[in-house]
Amino acid sequence: MTILALHGFTGCGEDFAPFADIFGGHWLCPDLPGHGAVAQADCSPDGMIDSVGRHAREVQATPRILLGYSMGARAALLHALENPQCWDALILISGNPGIENVDDRAARCESDNALADRIETDGVETFLEYWQSQPLIQSQQNIRHEWLSVMQANRAALTSAGLAASLRGFGQGAFPNLWSQLPKITMPTLCIAGDQDAKYSAIARRMQATLPDAQTAIISSAGHMPHLESPDETAAVIKQFLASALVV
Repeated sequence: MTILALHGFTGCGEDFAPFADIFGGHWLCPDLPGHGAVAQADCSPDGMIDSVGRHAREVQATPRILLGYSMGARAALLHALENPQCWDALILISGNPGIENVDDRAARCESDNALADRIETDGVETFLEYWQSQPLIQSQQNIRHEWLSVMQANRAALTSAGLAASLRGFGQGAFPNLWSQLPKITMPTLCIAGDQDAKYSAIARRMQATLPDAQTAIISSAGHMPHLESPDETAAVIKQFLASALVV
């Protein structure tokens, strides 16, 4: 089994390391466009599909599992829609298929662009202080201290140009609305969210109802990053899903 894991905004591939150790198996965890110490330039949806595609070609052992968290879940959805033959199962952690209302999406785009401007003006350190104070992110303080320390050190190494490009090119405002396309994803899919993250728990349940072959797992005592906030329970539900989906 090989799992290609796609991280969230302000993250990096190394974020998955402690969870991969708990879960086992072979993991590929790349830095996505706009992230890493040397950020890739093209953060558009097409650029993201190309980036994921390059790493997908490294996946040799079957079954081939595509896992995405938050921003990475959006990237996983895009690649799975364009290249369903590449994957045997899809796992979406705190994923959102897009903002449906055109006006709301335009407003979010404007907000994301303004935040990108702030990042370029104020720098990464100031931005991270703001970002990590947001209610959606605060539950990450429940992550084990040694894991969180590594995550924060990696965040500090991100570039303002990369983060700004990621927001402008692949933020929620720039991301296409994929809700109507979800029925095209016929591979077994697991939608995961934390029980303390009401918004994404509701989205996970709605995605399950829309996808042809999907399950939902709501992780107890977890917020937006359940795989690191409640890693043992998250690992257990993923293993159960893969077993029931007959891909292991």
